[in-house]
Amino acid sequence: MIPDIESPPQRSPRRTGGARPLSAATLRALRHDLFALSSLSARSAPFLPRVRHRVLRKLPFVLAAFFALDLAVPTALAASERLHLVWAGAAALGCAQALPVVLALRWPLAAWWLSLVAMLPYGIGLAAMGGSAPADAPWPWTETGLIAHLTVTLLVAWRAKPRVYLAQWLLTVLAGGLLTVLLTPVSDDNDLFLLALLSAFGLAVIAVVRGRSEAAHKLREQEVLTEFERTRRALLEERTRIARELHDVVAHHMSVIAVQAEAAPYRVTDPPQELSDSFASIRGNALSALTEMRHILGMLRSEEQPSDGRYTPQPTLENIEELVANVRAAGLRIESVVSGTSRPLPKRVELSAFRIVQEALSNALRHAPGCQVEFELSYGRADIRLRVSNSPATGARRQAGRGHGVLGMRERAATLGGTLRIGPREDGWYEVTATLPTNEGEGV
Repeated sequence: MIPDIESPPQRSPRRTGGARPLSAATLRALRHDLFALSSLSARSAPFLPRVRHRVLRKLPFVLAAFFALDLAVPTALAASERLHLVWAGAAALGCAQALPVVLALRWPLAAWWLSLVAMLPYGIGLAAMGGSAPADAPWPWTETGLIAHLTVTLLVAWRAKPRVYLAQWLLTVLAGGLLTVLLTPVSDDNDLFLLALLSAFGLAVIAVVRGRSEAAHKLREQEVLTEFERTRRALLEERTRIARELHDVVAHHMSVIAVQAEAAPYRVTDPPQELSDSFASIRGNALSALTEMRHILGMLRSEEQPSDGRYTPQPTLENIEELVANVRAAGLRIESVVSGTSRPLPKRVELSAFRIVQEALSNALRHAPGCQVEFELSYGRADIRLRVSNSPATGARRQAGRGHGVLGMRERAATLGGTLRIGPREDGWYEVTATLPTNEGEGV
């Protein structure tokens, strides 16, 4: 470690040499994007991916074909007049310059190279004619050829990476410059600067539009991820709280078991050693279970949660009437009905049932001011059924929050193996219905 600390100059060559591999990698990637056969044959995505109708999806190709035909005819006429070509040769040149407009919708990179190559014969032909060439002929491309190549360049820029269409812009300007320098045109009407200016402006506009579109797309993705993480965090927090409450219930019974196992040998005069050992084993297992449970709970408990309320008695179904009286005192019109034979249930069932009713009544009080509430608790042979329904709000609604109430109710029901149904009824009322199995044979 000492040589590494005392010899920082040895790290500088790595930093200075790091830029070269990056530039070489960029150039290799650009060469692959421009010249590789896989890039030339790559097909772009359809222009209207969300349109399912087959005819409408072909609409861009139909429009591009009409536009290309509108460019091919004037190009053929100009080539026939200025280059004195036969009609077949002029038509072939016009089609070669207009066809890339259609191909750019499916094979953008191959279409751009075809457009660039198809524009060269016109300039070479004018230079070969020498003094017999028209003096007012545009150089180095025809008017319609310039429009066709500009269109192809913009179509490629809408699909390709920025480095690709910037390199294509430079190659186009370079090709026109080489024709001008090497062939010495007889015409003074040079359109190279006009093409460079128009294409640069079009590329800048496309870059801005694509940048805004990609930023909006990433923002939507981030919003979806944020909402997913918020829901996931709320779910984990609710599970932690439920686990903590279940721990309190189980810890109480395990503590009672440990105390009873410790005191049992003293209730018998001269108990057998086997009996004392058995109770000692029961007490040891109970204490071990409590230790492991509290250790797990310590990992789940958040730092913000107070720890001084671990042994506070948890509410049960006996506190339901008190809960109903509290919400009635808060101004909620509620009618409660208890049916079936009331009996003691496992503490975790009573705790979950109380919390579900408490959250349902709180939601009705918060989100449906002035409503009427009906609460029903039914004791079945192997389960209990809870129903809390409220009429539509008659007062001013409060702003909906992002609480964990619904998640908590679903988690409590799922933890016990029960079912929970939440949603509006046909008559406009909103209803929460839960069915929780009692599992009284388990004893906790």
